[in-house]
Amino acid sequence: MIGPAEVFVDTNVLIYARDAREADKRGQARTWLQAMAERECMRLNLQVVNELTRWLLVNERSRPVAEIRNEVEGLHYRGDRGTTADETDLAWAIRAERGFQWFDCLLLAAADRLGCRYFLTEDLTAGMRCGSVTIVDPFRTLPSALLNR
Repeated sequence: MIGPAEVFVDTNVLIYARDAREADKRGQARTWLQAMAERECMRLNLQVVNELTRWLLVNERSRPVAEIRNEVEGLHYRGDRGTTADETDLAWAIRAERGFQWFDCLLLAAADRLGCRYFLTEDLTAGMRCGSVTIVDPFRTLPSALLNR
């Protein structure tokens, strides 16, 4: 039996799942995170974990730092390795081909090297393919449309 398609999650999806100021996006982001948790198909890297950490420290200042640290460290099992030289080389190729911002190129390269089929973000053009990875806007697509295939 073939397992679920691996999905690399951009930081913005993790942020929206926590941000009460964006109720519609918060609900949709949580729906995606729940669906991926059920299928154990969510992937991250250290860049995403660090970007989320920064956001939490700035935007949830009333929370104890130890609590934030515990939450972030709880994501490490989804992926916490740093960027490799191979990913950096691929990121340069993506940048040359697509002209995306550098950190987006690094994330797309990580998704490719992790064998992910989808890259979940609202920041890039939905439906565009970069190598074997297809960009998916989580606010225009339901998890069931992709993860039940």
